[in-house]
Amino acid sequence: MWNPSVVWRFLVAGFLVACSNGTSAAADRLSQQFRGEIRDIAVIEPAATPQPDDFDLSAMAKSALNYLRGNPDPKRNYECKWSLGPLGIPLHVPVIASNQWGFDPISLGDTDSRMQTQYVNMRRMAGEPEVCPVELGVKQRVYGYQHDDGLSWINPVAYVGVPVDGEWAGSWTTAKLLMSLAEEFQRTGDARTKDRARKTFLALKGIALWDGPRAYYPGIAPLKDGQWLREGWCAEHARNYPFIVEPCVRYWECTGDPESLEFAKAVTEGFLAGSQKDQAEMRIDPQTGAFQKHVHLHTHAVWGVAHLGAVVKEPRYIDFARKTYEFVLANGTDFGWYPEFIPQPEYRTEICAVGDMASLAAWLARSGLPHYWDHLERTVRNELRRSQFFLTPQFVGLFREIHKDKSESAVSEALEPLRRIEGGFVAQATFDDWVGYPNNPRLGTAGLSANGIQMMGCCPPEGMRALWEAYRAVVEERDGSVLVNMAISRDHPAAKVTAYRPQDGRFDVAARKPGTFLLRVPAWADRPQVQLLRGGKPGQLTWGGDADAYLVCAEVAAGEVLTVSWPVPRFTQVFIPLSVPARNQPVTVRWVGNEVRSVEPRGQYLPMFTGP
Repeated sequence: MWNPSVVWRFLVAGFLVACSNGTSAAADRLSQQFRGEIRDIAVIEPAATPQPDDFDLSAMAKSALNYLRGNPDPKRNYECKWSLGPLGIPLHVPVIASNQWGFDPISLGDTDSRMQTQYVNMRRMAGEPEVCPVELGVKQRVYGYQHDDGLSWINPVAYVGVPVDGEWAGSWTTAKLLMSLAEEFQRTGDARTKDRARKTFLALKGIALWDGPRAYYPGIAPLKDGQWLREGWCAEHARNYPFIVEPCVRYWECTGDPESLEFAKAVTEGFLAGSQKDQAEMRIDPQTGAFQKHVHLHTHAVWGVAHLGAVVKEPRYIDFARKTYEFVLANGTDFGWYPEFIPQPEYRTEICAVGDMASLAAWLARSGLPHYWDHLERTVRNELRRSQFFLTPQFVGLFREIHKDKSESAVSEALEPLRRIEGGFVAQATFDDWVGYPNNPRLGTAGLSANGIQMMGCCPPEGMRALWEAYRAVVEERDGSVLVNMAISRDHPAAKVTAYRPQDGRFDVAARKPGTFLLRVPAWADRPQVQLLRGGKPGQLTWGGDADAYLVCAEVAAGEVLTVSWPVPRFTQVFIPLSVPARNQPVTVRWVGNEVRSVEPRGQYLPMFTGP
């Protein structure tokens, strides 16, 4: 019988052995997983009564639904908001002037398309089966962009960032629709949806350019009358990478259409060969993964390459994706903060890139590199968790202080719309502050970044995608086995995982089906000190699975409880970030296992990491 006191005695025994081994070996293990200088290492003594972890992906998803339902405007046919500045009054001031196509035209075909993909995922995580009118309205809006030619036509301000007249066919918007249709068919089996997805795929393929057997596009540039729009942002974005591979792979997964898989390979081969000849410094170096300019357009494209490489087991694709990921990681942090641009003038992240890096980490892990599960956990546990927007006492206090020249009634009235966007994500935090633009021109000025906190509408749904990536990856059923990849609580049909606090170094798995279970501990864990209990009794340690990273528990009975534990280090990491050239400010991060407790320099206005 499972006995908590036996578990605790087992943990203490492992702790005593770990302490006797000293810290030099721990430093070596940590240095393989974290950059910079690793110091002040101490093994944490196990608690007599370990506490369940309060990191709750389902609760984050429930909060995210509040944002998804509060952002769109039913009075404007569920138009979504992009230009959000939470410290400003008013909250929403369109960056590009309203036109006949939209009040906030930069949201069209981008913010709404991204949001539409996440309603179902967040409802599944939160356990809410019912479709609300807002979700239905946004879906109808996004599906309504599609014309008879199979392409989605929108006013293309989201692509170019400047006022443009008319409507253009957008490959980005069409690709997002392809993913939505494919996943809708997977859920419903509706033949008409499958036919529509096929039409959408053929339309996307039909506008591709060809370099022999390799396909390419002029980045994300919109198309009309045979001309690619290269104004504004698209002067650069037309030389960047398109978002094509992931939608095609996902469409193939959901429908089995072999033509889509072959086309995804053709586009990927174009990436590797440099078929788009005008990319210059934006081209990803296939030898190093290095590139310059906007990170998100690169990582959004390479997400699909990692996925494709994993499912077709092509080492060249996996290597290209891994090198790109590692390059971005080297310019970011180990806790999920990744730069908006490389290089950039100030240290600011972009949650769109954070979502991409989460997806990349998941597919790299599935391709046989399981240490990337730690990367995914650190990203969602730290950067995403601390970037989720709420009306905290600290935020409300700052809001009232910077608007103290206004009446109490005006300030209280201005706070109300902010409740509708709680659960979204601050888009451009510094290493430890929601306020990324303190002097642009001053805090509280109405406007997207002028207010101080940038919360562009494209980012929150991409943060939600990262939540979904982590949620569906905690427990996986693969090759006849049940895998537990991360120490995150999850109630899954195959197993219920109860994770304990990071300092406790432990999770329990209650098996819901018989079979072989593979349990992964963090890559930095001291393997000789890992402990396994099966039904409260010591179990044999057998390592297997990808890279021998998993404890293999064979012949597990339904109802059996497995407990795995490991000694947890408390340590300090010091490194110099790379994304801002010639800036030599060291950053100090204090960790407990995979969780950040504090970051220095500390945020001036709204610090994100405030633990002991």
